[in-house]
Amino acid sequence: MKRILILLFVILAAGAFIGEKLVQDPGYVLLSYNNTTLETSVWVLLLLSFFAFLIVHWTLNLFFRLGLPGKSFGQWRTKRIANSAQKRTFKGLIALSEGNWWQAQRLLSQAAPTAAQPLINYLGAAKAAHELGNKENADSYFAKARQAAPEAEVSIALQEAEVASDLGDDPRAFTILKRLHSLAPKHSGILRDLVEFHERQEDWIGLIALLPTLRKSKIFSIDKLHAVEANSYQQMLKTVAGQFPVESTEDMRIKALTKSWKTLPKSLNQSSSMMLIFAQVLVDADVSDEAEKFLTNQIKRSWDNDLIALYGTIKTTQSARQYKQVLQWINKQPALAPLQLCAARIAIYIEKWPEAVVHYQDSIDLQPSIEAYRGLSKLLESLGEHEKALEIDHLAMQLTQDTSPVIPLPASPEKLQNPAVEARLAITLDKNAPLS
Repeated sequence: MKRILILLFVILAAGAFIGEKLVQDPGYVLLSYNNTTLETSVWVLLLLSFFAFLIVHWTLNLFFRLGLPGKSFGQWRTKRIANSAQKRTFKGLIALSEGNWWQAQRLLSQAAPTAAQPLINYLGAAKAAHELGNKENADSYFAKARQAAPEAEVSIALQEAEVASDLGDDPRAFTILKRLHSLAPKHSGILRDLVEFHERQEDWIGLIALLPTLRKSKIFSIDKLHAVEANSYQQMLKTVAGQFPVESTEDMRIKALTKSWKTLPKSLNQSSSMMLIFAQVLVDADVSDEAEKFLTNQIKRSWDNDLIALYGTIKTTQSARQYKQVLQWINKQPALAPLQLCAARIAIYIEKWPEAVVHYQDSIDLQPSIEAYRGLSKLLESLGEHEKALEIDHLAMQLTQDTSPVIPLPASPEKLQNPAVEARLAITLDKNAPLS
């Protein structure tokens, strides 16, 4: 503030001094050139010179600050093109998210050469071209994306593999994923895609080979990883059983399945669920005797109701010996209902009908179950005990949960006394009568 006041004071003093001099003696200046003359006072000439100096000074500053007119125009044009590319890219990405593939491809591809991040434009255009079914354009955009950003090979190839998979070109998709896995073995996106690919192609051997890498990468939760591992080995066992040629011998099938079983980690081959699957695989491979032997060894090590239940459904060439084995187990565990049910089923295999009925009844007495009731009912029906079979069926129905709504019923028995309704009821009962 003080500086401004001082400056104003100096200007006023200078103005007063100059004004006084102008009044005392304005001076005289004569300029002549050829036939032209200019007459003025000294002070006017000094004032004109001062203003001329300011104009020249400002003009030169403006000239050097802005540069040449062509350069200034070029900068303005470049900025305008960049803004236009940004707007087109934004509109193209919106169209892509809304599924407007034609518009997305047009906007993104047009803006790509001048866009700040052309990789985004080319990948978006490739996606849109793929959705439109234009494979050639999609491949062209992928190539341009590699030229624009060669360091983004992983991102480009991942989308390329996705496109190939959608087109049903699984060999190409798998080749791309394997190449990417060699370039970035810990990349979570690549590993997830490989897992999905192996599962979709039912390539369980390949997925099992990938499990160690999945454990190290920790891209899945522990529960998810265990589920993937268990499913891989389960499906692998089933696949091995389904690939035996017709001429394969029983010994060949047993050796192949046993070899596959031994490849399982201890955490799996000691679980009852996996034992059940392997035993069933043996049965499906038509080596029931080997399945019975396997289950016998496992049950002797640890009682398991699911294993015991499966044991009772296996029909072997040595059913009599199998029945004796179950009787030995019953002597050790007489109060085990699943064991009595198992004995009943095996007794039927060797046509010991009275023993089967007793075992069914013992199982029901220990722990009523639908399986025991249904099995006993069918056996009694086959033996001609129709009334007893119906009674057992009625008992079985009591075990099932009735989820129907509670509707008020008549308080005392009454006849319909309506011929039309009685006729309709007779037709309904006749339609639903069991076939003889």
